[in-house]
Amino acid sequence: MKPNNMKENILLAATDLMIKNGIKNTSLADIAKAVDISKGTLYYHYSSKDDLISDIANMHLMAITNAALDCVCNIDSDASNEQMINLIMDKISTIEGRGRIHMYILCEAITSNDDLREEIKLKYIEWRNTIKSELIKTNKKDAEALSFLLVSIIDGLVVQGLLKTEKIPYESIANFLVSRFI
Repeated sequence: MKPNNMKENILLAATDLMIKNGIKNTSLADIAKAVDISKGTLYYHYSSKDDLISDIANMHLMAITNAALDCVCNIDSDASNEQMINLIMDKISTIEGRGRIHMYILCEAITSNDDLREEIKLKYIEWRNTIKSELIKTNKKDAEALSFLLVSIIDGLVVQGLLKTEKIPYESIANFLVSRFI
């Protein structure tokens, strides 16, 4: 998709730079240069780096939320638990491409940005509640505990995908989860 406005150009360039260099190592001057605008033009759209990071985080978290909601909406009411978990695992593999910026945003939220931490905290609650509501539909008595476990597994698999130490067997993981917990 080709960006259609300056703010979108800035967001895309900043995201690319932050994926490549990290949040701390990306300056507003670097971003202005990448977009081929002056720092004044950048400041017109974003008064601070934190404002820019907040928009990047919102864009990123929305993409993950949409993937999770799409996953939940695509589960047939007659779907087995195994099919549901397999669909979730399949969606994780598509989120992996966003994994690096996800980890940078999480680090920023954990170490220095309280507003971002609050935004992410609310998204995690939303994701977990979405999973929990689907588990409740299938009459799982431990839906709340399992929803926490699944969100933790998703985060862990994203980290492992970033490390690229080995191919992640999503289907085997899904089968294991279903046979042991669901």
